[in-house]
Amino acid sequence: MVIPAPVWFPIIVDTSAPITINAQIVEQIKLLIAIGELQPSNALPTVTQLAKHLGVNHNTIAAVYNYLIESGYLIAQRGKGTFVANSQAVENLVTYKQLYNLLGQAFNAATIIGLSPSEFGGAAYAQAVMVNRHQPAALKLVFVECLQHSADVYKAIQTEIKKHLLFLELEDLKAKQPKALKELLAADIVITTVQHLWEVTQIAESEQEVIGVDIKPDLQLLTQISSLPRNALILLICQEESRSEDMKNMLQKAGVSHINFQPLGLQQLQQNPQVLEQAEAVCVSKEVEDYVRQYSSLLSRVMVFNFSLNETNVSVLKARLSAIQLAKSHLSIAAHP
Repeated sequence: MVIPAPVWFPIIVDTSAPITINAQIVEQIKLLIAIGELQPSNALPTVTQLAKHLGVNHNTIAAVYNYLIESGYLIAQRGKGTFVANSQAVENLVTYKQLYNLLGQAFNAATIIGLSPSEFGGAAYAQAVMVNRHQPAALKLVFVECLQHSADVYKAIQTEIKKHLLFLELEDLKAKQPKALKELLAADIVITTVQHLWEVTQIAESEQEVIGVDIKPDLQLLTQISSLPRNALILLICQEESRSEDMKNMLQKAGVSHINFQPLGLQQLQQNPQVLEQAEAVCVSKEVEDYVRQYSSLLSRVMVFNFSLNETNVSVLKARLSAIQLAKSHLSIAAHP
């Protein structure tokens, strides 16, 4: 029996399906996020509402929501409700949209020969198990960085390696969060920025391979800054002052030594916005760009700190991924002659 959800939340529960009701609801919510039907900050029905409309136990929906919250797809706000999270997990899920499109095409073909959704799901699972039995497991890769300013680096690395990359927050690992530590210790390769390489190496197992990728200021940004007069004052503004210090170090490492850099956190700027008028230029992280532009009377002086990945580091990373995957393939062939 198929139980429809209300039209404002298009989910169905099939009691005859070969997967559990919990898994059906979880996967359908993830699908809605992946295809854009649910977007960050969108509200979900309350536990009571969804349980009533689907005709399932209240505890089932509560367990589904708790799982999705713990996995980073949803966020609960006390007194307000449950919402789609604005998180790395959600961004990762959106990258699966092409996979869902392929599954849709496969199901359309299956309906022509009369397969039901349940039969298609069972057949797809059986095929996946059969194919996977003779293939080496995909490499488990994690990327570790601080929460602030990590998204762009993460996307750049994932674009380069073209493999699934799980994002872990360094703050969670330092706090010894069990789930984050479990994911880290299960990884085939741990990737981080050179800046945090030592910290991550100390947390990882001694035999784990940790690779650092250096980021460097974008050439256009360096050209802009280099054209400014000697001892010009440039404000470097990030969410936190420590990140602005990191920005300063990267610029100086790139060879910019004639500029007077002044790192600031966003809170310091909020307390003294007049400081913007004293600077020759302002270099900001993407997270604070819009806020800073509200205060700056000369928008042309505001530069965004864009960056690129170190080509040598990326080449080393790709080579190691290929070598480890090849080694896994040999082990798989030996185990299944």
